[in-house]
Parts: sequence; structure tokens; C-alpha cells
Amino acid sequence: MNFGHWYYREYFDTINLDSKGIVTNFSTFNKGKNDKLIKGATLPPYDKENDIEDVTSFELKTCYPGLLCGVGYHHEINKPADEKGKKVEGDKEDDAPEVYNLGMYFDYTSGLPVIPGSSIKGMLRSAIEEWDFLADYELNNGVTREEIIEKVFVGKEYSIYDRDIFLDAIPIRVDNKLFGEDYITHHPNPLQNPNPVRFLRVEPGVTYQFRFILKDHGEKLTVDFKTKLFKAIICTFGLGAKTNVGYGQFVEP
Repeated sequence: MNFGHWYYREYFDTINLDSKGIVTNFSTFNKGKNDKLIKGATLPPYDKENDIEDVTSFELKTCYPGLLCGVGYHHEINKPADEKGKKVEGDKEDDAPEVYNLGMYFDYTSGLPVIPGSSIKGMLRSAIEEWDFLADYELNNGVTREEIIEKVFVGKEYSIYDRDIFLDAIPIRVDNKLFGEDYITHHPNPLQNPNPVRFLRVEPGVTYQFRFILKDHGEKLTVDFKTKLFKAIICTFGLGAKTNVGYGQFVEP
């Protein structure tokens, strides 16, 4: 099953919309009982023999509350502002329909909830450039912030064959469930009821493989040094959205 195709295509087949994309009936969705991601989504078997050659990798596991990646992608159900809060056919009496209102990033081909290599590269660079992670890094062997930015993240002095490449991080093992759900409860008006927003997340206990194609750039900027540095940064700062409230944190599996 392609999880991304289900989330962005098949998911909406369970909800009745009019020609303008506005909800008319939630009864077919049945309060999430047709949700194929929360119930029983599993990873395909991971075969290490299929790994790309010359790839340096390490594994880290998501911890509570999980991982959010790609929440900015559009995944909303339209409902006119003057009709928000009104009952729609299929609603329960006690609360509103539980639909996913935030996006998630999936690999287009496999449908897996990967972490884009560009996001990993950007976070690593920010940790070094803006937060000066190297200043307190115990294993630093004398590499300066400017040196690692120019040689690792910019790489203009090297050909494309000698530059470091940041690949997507892929989920390879699951302790319990792959996907779960959570809510953001914002209060649009202090005198009105809160408006819970349901969203999809990668559950705690999912092991990701972080993959890089790295080159030795001198005696100090070795593949081993970069690998340990990247791992330390990810474990310190986390990845994805809402890291300030605990999401996107990783630990050793």
C-alpha cells in the first residue's frame, strides 16, 4: 500500500464533497473507521543488501510524542466560515468529525513517511552556522564553523562527484505502530469552545536510517568525523515540525 497515495487521494474518496470541495456528508468516513493508516499500516521488509553503495548510515529511533514532517502541505476539508460549527450529515451529536487537517511528507514512489535529505541538510547547517554547535562539541578536532560550512554544505571548491550528498532518511523498523494521531486545540475566541485540529504523526518507536554519501575532505573533515557530528546534532535538536514541544526527537535504538 502506498501510504502517500491513500492520504492525499483515496482518503478523500471516503468523504462526500460538492463541486466546490465543501463537505456535504461525513457518514461514509464513519469517524475514522475507514482509516487505513492508523489501523494496521506496516513497513515492507528491509533488506540491507539493497542499500546504495558507498553510503554511510546510522539508525535512530523516534521517541514520544513522535515525528511530524510536512505539516505545511495542504490537507484540509473546506467548510464555509459561516457554517463552521454546524452539524453535517454523519456528524455525531457530541463532537465534530475527526478528519486530518495537516499534511505529511511521503516519498512519492514508495509512499513511506521519509525525512527529506534537504531538510536534514538544512537543519545540520543551521545547528552549526546559527547555533554554533561546534563550540561545545566534545569530539571537535579543531574544525572551524566556517570550514565545515564551506566544505560540507556549500562545496563550491569540489566537483559534484566529490561533494557530500544528503539522502532521505527512511523508516526501516517499527516497534508497535507506524502511524498515530494527535490534536492541536486552539481557541479562536476566549468565549467560545476550543477548536481541536486532528493531524497524523509517525509514532514513537519507529527506527529511521539516516543515509549520506560522504567524502574525506582533508585530515580533519573525515567521513567518520562528519558521521558522528551529524548524529550528535540530530539527537540534540531533533527534526521536523513542533520540536519545541517534543516532536521530532531521536534516541539510539
